[in-house]
Amino acid sequence: MSRAQLEGEACVVCHKRWPRPRVRVGRFPDDSPVLACADCAEALTPAPMATVVAFPSR
Repeated sequence: MSRAQLEGEACVVCHKRWPRPRVRVGRFPDDSPVLACADCAEALTPAPMATVVAFPSR
């Protein structure tokens, strides 16, 4: 990772510096935040669990 990514000045995924990344997607072992831009953060977040509906009984 680049120094800008480690310091939170660039997205950890795409290295974009502007607009400055604001979405916290994790943390480093020293508790400093891992930041990503909104586009990359959306791709990193897990998909919501699907709602499972049982078939109607007869």
